[in-house]
Order: sequence, then C-alpha cells, then structure tokens
Amino acid sequence: MLGVPVPALQAACDLALPRCCAGCGATGHALCAQCRATVHRAGAAAPFAAIPQPCPPGFPTTWSQVPYDGTVAELLRAFKDSGRRNVGPWLGGLLRCALAGLVAHHDGCREALVAGEQVLLCPMPSRAASIRERGREPAVELARHAARGTRAVVVHKLLRVTGHGRDQAGLGAAERSVNVLGTMRPTAAGRRLVEGRVCVVLDDIVTTGSSLAEARTALVAAGARCVAAATVAATQRHTPTHPFTRAGSVV
Repeated sequence: MLGVPVPALQAACDLALPRCCAGCGATGHALCAQCRATVHRAGAAAPFAAIPQPCPPGFPTTWSQVPYDGTVAELLRAFKDSGRRNVGPWLGGLLRCALAGLVAHHDGCREALVAGEQVLLCPMPSRAASIRERGREPAVELARHAARGTRAVVVHKLLRVTGHGRDQAGLGAAERSVNVLGTMRPTAAGRRLVEGRVCVVLDDIVTTGSSLAEARTALVAAGARCVAAATVAATQRHTPTHPFTRAGSVV
C-alpha cells in the first residue's frame, strides 16, 4: 500500500488506535493494567547472569532481567514481529534494569564509568532481509529506550551482518554457532569508535548465546578493550547465577 511496509503501517495504526493488549489480547488497551503490573514486577525482580547450556566459546558476560516466558515473552514477540512499537518503552525499561545489573557486577563497565568514560552500547545487528521485512530494527529501538536519560552510556550501531547466514529461528545450538560464524563486521562507526573502549551488546533475548559470542568476537577484533552483554530475557536453557538484589541505576 503506497510503498509503506506493512509492519510500519500496522505500528502507526497501533499508536493511534491500539487494537488490543500486546501481552494478553484484552481489547481497548495497548497494555492492560494486569500486564503493566506484570512488567512492573519483572522490573523489580533481580537481574541475573545468564549462562547458556552448553556455553559457546567466546560468550561474553551477559545479564538478563527475566526468563523468556509469560507476558514478557508475548510482549517481545509483539514488539519484534507484529510491529507493536508502543510497548518498546516498557521492554526498554527491563533492558535498562539488566544493564544496571551488569554494570554493578562487571569490572570493566564499572571501572569505565568511574573514570568518566562512556560505555558504548551496541544493538545486536539485524540481517538486511529482516530489516526489509520489518521496516525497522527492534534491537536498536530497545537500546535507545534503555539508554534514555543518561549520559553514562551511548548507543551506536557498531556492527553489521554480512550477506551469508540465515534466520536463526528453528536452529539448534550447534547449527546457530555455525550459522553466525564470521557473519559480523564493524560498521564505519565501529571502526572509528570501538578501539580501546568498553562495549556492551544489547539484544532482546539470549538463547544459545551464539550471536552474542560472534558479536563479542567482532568487537574484540575491532579493538574493544572488553565486551559484555545485556538482554531483556533469557530462555530456560540458561543457568541464572549471581542474582542482583537491587536493580539500581546505570548512572
């Protein structure tokens, strides 16, 4: 229709007249009171260090806010695949909590901030086909929501995905590792900014950890001093460790 991508058109309609709650389907609300309460509870919970089982080589220290299930899983699917951008601020808030947990426990992040150095936030890059299909980059939007209101961190698109590699959906751990191997390269901004800096890769979900491991490899190759990661959620194949008792602040 008039050359406008369908997801972008649907997102515009949802902003004006939300069809239903993105979490449970209740009519008349972009996010109903019950689902809002669930997200609030998720944000008040302790973020955790997520460790994939098995853990791929090069997997960075990664903190997640919630397990990937229930209402948050529905919101992530709606946000990412159904164009429901109106729930982005809620999910970005959860990502910010995970980021706060990471900063509190990761020496490299903490030392950079104490020294007055901005930490570079790198949204997980999307394949070109996914960008064309969705008309947007959900990971970039989540990263910007998570970073809003603080100067301690700054979002840059530091990585891009090369032409090979296919959609990770439906692939097992070993297949995912092979599929993403060598697929990420620094962008022009990455080549300019990464050397000697602390970088945190941000994504919606960590599953097998293969994409985060590949992102870390690419950033280290570009000269990053250290690389960690934060996600909204982690699938149940992860072992949560070192719960953080208070979400705190990124600043």
